[in-house]
Amino acid sequence: MNPRRLFVAALVSCIAQSRQAGAATASYQLFGTVTQVIGPNTAGLAALGVKKNAAVTIEWTEELTTPLHSTDPVKHIADYWATTPDDGITAFTVKIGSWTATAANAPDPNDPTDNIIGVADGFQGGPEDQLDLSHTATDTGNLVTDSNPIGSQIVVDLVAKQGGGSTGLALGDQTPSQYPDSSGEVIGPGATVEFKIPGPDPTAKCRAAQIAAAGTLCQSTLGCLAAYAKAPNKDPMLVNLKTCESKASDKFVAAFDKQTAAAASHGLSCGTSEDGATFDGHFDTAEMAVVDLVDSVQPQAPTVIAPLLSGAGSMCSTGAKAESSNVLKPSSRVDLLRESARIKLTNAADKLIAKAEAKGITFDPAPDVAGIVSSIDALIDDIVTEVNGS
Repeated sequence: MNPRRLFVAALVSCIAQSRQAGAATASYQLFGTVTQVIGPNTAGLAALGVKKNAAVTIEWTEELTTPLHSTDPVKHIADYWATTPDDGITAFTVKIGSWTATAANAPDPNDPTDNIIGVADGFQGGPEDQLDLSHTATDTGNLVTDSNPIGSQIVVDLVAKQGGGSTGLALGDQTPSQYPDSSGEVIGPGATVEFKIPGPDPTAKCRAAQIAAAGTLCQSTLGCLAAYAKAPNKDPMLVNLKTCESKASDKFVAAFDKQTAAAASHGLSCGTSEDGATFDGHFDTAEMAVVDLVDSVQPQAPTVIAPLLSGAGSMCSTGAKAESSNVLKPSSRVDLLRESARIKLTNAADKLIAKAEAKGITFDPAPDVAGIVSSIDALIDDIVTEVNGS
C-alpha cells in the first residue's frame, strides 16, 4: 500500500499582484526591528511584546489606480491621495509580538494625512529613491491611539540612498525590499513605537525547524516503504508498514506543532497557519510521483527497489535540511548540497541496476532514474513552499 499525497501549496512572495474587476493591487511584506518605544503606555505595550529589539512585520496593499494628486517632474516626486476607501493604501498592518496596529477610518479627501503614498525616483536628480506611506491607525488595546484614532498614524519611510528601489513615479514601480535605509513608526497620543527596516524575518526559526521535520518525515516514510519492499511476503496484510508510517507521522506532527506553539509563545508566527496533521495529510499524496516511478520498475527486484527507496529518502532528507539551513542563513551552498544529493542517488541507483542486470535481471521498461531524482527534487520544493505558507 503506497501513500498518495497531494500538496495544495502556493508560493509566498513579498510582492503579490492581483488584477480583477478593474482593480489593480500590489501587496507587500517587510520585516523590521523595534528601536524605541516611548509614551505613557509603554508598560502595556511591553506586556504584549512591543519593546526594543522586538521583531516587526509590516504588511500593506496599494490600489495602483489611485489618482495622482500632485507631481514635480523636476524633483522626480509624486503624491497619491486616497479619496475613497478603495484608493491608496487599502490595508496596512504593523505586527509586533501579540500587538497589531492597523489602518483605520475612511479617507477624508480634504486631509492628505489620512491615506497618502509619496514616491521619489532619483530625488532631485540624485540617486536616492523614496517611498513614503502614511495612514490613520488603530491598535490592540488602544495603547497607541489611546481610544482616539484621530492623530494616530502608521508611517513607513522607505529610503534607498543609492537608488535601486524604484523604476519610476507610478505606483507599482517600486520594490520595497530594495530600500535598505528605511524606518517607520506607529504614533499616537498613547505612545510612539519606532522601528528600523529591514530586520530579521520573525518566521525564519519556525520555518527552518518545520522544513527539517518534514525532511525527517520524508526519509522515515520512504524508509518504511523500503523495509516493506525488502521482504513484502513477510508483511502480507501491511501491518508493519502501516505501523511504521503511523509512527513517522505521529513524530512529525508532534515536532511540527511544537514549533508552532514555541513561536506563538514568543508572539511570533510560522510561515503557514496549517497544523501538523493537515500538512501531513498533504504530504501523504505528495510522495505519489516518487513512489509511482519506483513502482514502474519491472520486475520489482527487492535488491533494487528497497535500496532505491531508502536512497530516495536520504536525498529528500538531505535536500530538506539544506533548505532548512538556508532559511536561517541564505547561501548558495544550498544549491551545492542539493546537487550533491542528486549525484549521490543517481550513481547509487545506476550501480544497483547494473549489478542486478549482471545477475541476469532484465528490466522492462528501464528504470527512470532521472525521473525519480527529479520527482524527489519537486517533493523537496513542495515541502519548502508549503511550510512557507499560502
